[in-house]
Amino acid sequence: MNIAFPAFFILILIIPGFIFQNSYEKVENTTIEKKTFDVSSSLAFFYALLIHAFLIATLSVLTSFEISYEICLKLLTGSKSISQAELIAIEKNVPQIFYYFSSAFVLAFISGKVFQKIIFALNPYKSSRFSFDTPWYYELKGKLSETQDAQLIKLSCLVDAKNSSFLYYGILEDFYLDSGGQLNRIVLSNVQRRYIELDDADALLHKINNQQPESDHSQERFYKIKGNRLILKYEDIRNINIEYLYITEEE
Repeated sequence: MNIAFPAFFILILIIPGFIFQNSYEKVENTTIEKKTFDVSSSLAFFYALLIHAFLIATLSVLTSFEISYEICLKLLTGSKSISQAELIAIEKNVPQIFYYFSSAFVLAFISGKVFQKIIFALNPYKSSRFSFDTPWYYELKGKLSETQDAQLIKLSCLVDAKNSSFLYYGILEDFYLDSGGQLNRIVLSNVQRRYIELDDADALLHKINNQQPESDHSQERFYKIKGNRLILKYEDIRNINIEYLYITEEE
């Protein structure tokens, strides 16, 4: 037997665990929890074991499905003692083997999404006991606690250009994290921009004249940017100010 086949067979057996893990930890183009490779691999192996055990038990009850564990063990160990009859049996059951692994992959994906929804339903806030370990997801979703569940989020982002800085202010529409779970880019709508250097000059002028800046004049320094959505890269942003807005009903 080819020495590469046992490794391939083990990989096929573990793939449902990785599918479940990826399905469970991905939501809205966002990785909500990131683990090291060794921890991720160990969990994938554990998830795959549970998925196979559940699927085998279910198929055994509902159908006449049977698994030859002796043949599986020989395939895993790369044993050369596989008989011609066993090879013929494997060849005859290729469609059943294909259906089994296809079912395992689909079950892994669906169960990952189901468990994710259950965790979010039982732990919807950052302050929840079993919330996901992510530095950005709950902050930018406005789900901090039961008393701090924002319906609208506005961001003020200070962005450095070549020789100047601009303040972008708008409604948060979406955000994306990189593979390490850190903020990669944000999407704003109804955006206004403000030239920061004008603030310093205006403050100096009012200080010389011993006057206080007027609020309406401060608003004039913002100008609206044409377009529906503005994308800002996190690497260009110096700092972010988050403004949570809450909608309350009056009696």
